Formats: sequence, structure tokens, C-alpha cells
Amino acid sequence: MVRSYIGFARLNWQQLLFGALLMALSSFGQTYFVSVSGSYFRDAFNLSDGGLGATYAAGTLLSALTLTWAGRLIDYTSVRRFTWCVALLLATACVLVSVSANFIMLAVAFYFLRLGGQGLMTHTALTATARAFPQDAGKALGLIALGLSVAQGLFPLAGVTMMEHLGWRTAWLINGGLVIAGVSVALLFLPRQGDQAIRSRKDNPRKGDEKAKALWRDARLLLTLPAVLAGPFIVTGFFFHQARLAEQKGWDISIVAASFAAFAIVQAIASVVIGPVIDRIGPKRLLPVFLLPQALAMLVLGLVSAPWIAPVYMVLMAVSMALGSTLATALWVDLFGTRELARVRSSVEAGMVVASGASPIMMGLLMDAGIPLSWQALGCCIYTLIASALTIWVRQKSSEEIGQYDEGGR
Repeated sequence: MVRSYIGFARLNWQQLLFGALLMALSSFGQTYFVSVSGSYFRDAFNLSDGGLGATYAAGTLLSALTLTWAGRLIDYTSVRRFTWCVALLLATACVLVSVSANFIMLAVAFYFLRLGGQGLMTHTALTATARAFPQDAGKALGLIALGLSVAQGLFPLAGVTMMEHLGWRTAWLINGGLVIAGVSVALLFLPRQGDQAIRSRKDNPRKGDEKAKALWRDARLLLTLPAVLAGPFIVTGFFFHQARLAEQKGWDISIVAASFAAFAIVQAIASVVIGPVIDRIGPKRLLPVFLLPQALAMLVLGLVSAPWIAPVYMVLMAVSMALGSTLATALWVDLFGTRELARVRSSVEAGMVVASGASPIMMGLLMDAGIPLSWQALGCCIYTLIASALTIWVRQKSSEEIGQYDEGGR
């Protein structure tokens, strides 16, 4: 396996480096990075925990509504031009955070951060990579995922350091410059050959709308979505409320913080390991099992309060998150073909953004109602097992039997 990876990476390192850099740059719109500025936002705009959460959720949910449409635009232009547009959007969002005068401006900034960062920057990296390597999507997607794993290990500390020495407004202004600089470097490695639109602007938009409607009637997508969205919902929710979780469990917060390093390392390793497995046995066969580590994580989190559970549950969730992030895009290529990839990915990515934005609020409301995170973890375990069982139908039945979607590009 190591030899296959080395050979594949050596032959295609430029395209892979482009994708990895974009995955890293998406961090500026990811919850894990934005959250390190939370205390500064609360103090500057006189927001409570709930007020900040609601402001963030509003921007997140609105970005999800836009993403379904915006993500498809990559089909109508070159990857290079689309990447520049996304970079300018994300950089503008960073500047808006820096100059925000009130919580309304902050909500607008969150909207552009989430749309440009977690949404379109990730979408661009995964879509461009999967199209470039349709037969080796597992290996390629696993390799570029390392860009995000490295960023998760470095960016929060760098962000905190900048804010402590320069102030949060200056730090976010610098973040905008880093986005432009990072994309400028990334595009140096994007091959120009074959970088062109796969659809014409003259394509019938009505036909595209009909396909979009058919997509949401497709049993393949409907049976898979509960499992694909389980990771973003559960992981974001528990990460967002990590301080409260430590308090309820009686853990030292330093144990939780240290466990993030284990999460990042295991996620990186699992992303690399799973790639060749997906290419060899196919993504559909892995669907029913990729969430089982997460189900086990929720089970032990719900039943055990010992401090050693913190890194254990983090590691188990990291495995499922790595499998899911690589598996999903490879699955869409397998089910719908590369020509429909942007349409499918943008729709699913919108769902992921909604899930990651809704979970902190839902879990917070449940805690307000007296339901501790341990009980919620057990509920998440049950949901995960049910979602995994639903995907068995996707594996057992052929595409022709369960879907009526027009796979015109396959």
C-alpha cells in the first residue's frame, strides 16, 4: 500500500498539493478555527453564549441555502477561475470579521466565512480532485485530506497567538491576506491542461432544475444522507460544547484539549489508509460500517465518565470522520458519475453545513431542558446505527433498481 501511495503521489503531486492546500485554507471558515475567537466576539459585541451561537447558526444556515446553487457554478468555468472567486469571497469574509461594528455585521461575516470556507473551498478541492482521478478517487481524496488535518493541528494555536499579540481584529485582517497568498501558491500547482468548463453556459437551465428535483427523489441519495450527515452533526455538536462536556464528566479541560491532537493525528492516518481500500472494494461496500467507530464512541461517552474516555472517544470519532470525508465524494462519483459530481456534492455539502450549524443549538437546548450530554451521546449512538442500517439497501441494490436519476455524464 505504501508503494502504491508513493508512486501515485510522485506522479500526481502537483494536483494533489493543490487540493491539500485548498483543504487547509478552508479552515478559515471551519467551526474549529472560528471558535477560538469566540471569547473575543462575546466581549466585543456583548453577546452571551447563546447569542453568539445563534449569530453563528444564522450565518451557517443561510450559507447552506446559497451553497446548493453556488457549488454548481464550478461546472461552467475553469477550476482556476472558480478558485479565485472562492478565495476573494473568503478573504472578504475575513476582512468583514475584522471591521464588524455589531453582531449583525458579524452574522454577515459568518455567512461569507461559512460559504467560502467550509462550503466552497472544500467543495472546490474535493470536486477538482475527484474529477482528476475518477479511478483512484479514494487515494487522491485521502491524500488531500491531510491538508485539513495539518491545519487542524497548527491553525488554532497560530490564531490564538496572533490574537494575543496583535488583537483579534488585526489577526482576522491578516487571515484574509493569508487566504489570497495561500491560493496564489496553490494555483501554481494546478495543471492548466484540461482545466476547462464541463458545461456550456447555453445549457438548458430548466433541464438542470429538473435534474436537481430528480436528485432529491433518488433513493440512493435519500438512503445515504442520514449516514453522511451523522458525522458533521455529532462531531460539531460535541466539539462546540466540549467545555460543558468536561464539566459534566468532571474532566480537566486540558485533557480534552490534549485529545484534539490525538484526533488530528488519527484522522490523518485513517484518511491515508482508507483511500486504497475504497478504490479496491468500492465505496458502497463500506457504507454500512464506516460509522461503527462513531457509534462506539457515543456508547462509551454515554456510559463511562473516566478521564481516559476523552481521548478514546476522540480517536474513534476521528476514524469515522476520516472514512466519511473520503468515502462520500468517492461514492458520488461511483453513483452519479463525474459530470454530475458538482451538482450532487454542492447539495450534500449544503446539508452538511446545515447539520454542523444546527447541532450546537439543538444540543444546547436539550441541555437547557435538563438532558445531559451523556444521554444525548446514547441517542446519537442509536441514530448512527439506524443510519448505517439504511445504507445496506444502497449496497445491495443496483443503481438501476433504486434510482431514476439521469446519469448523463457517466
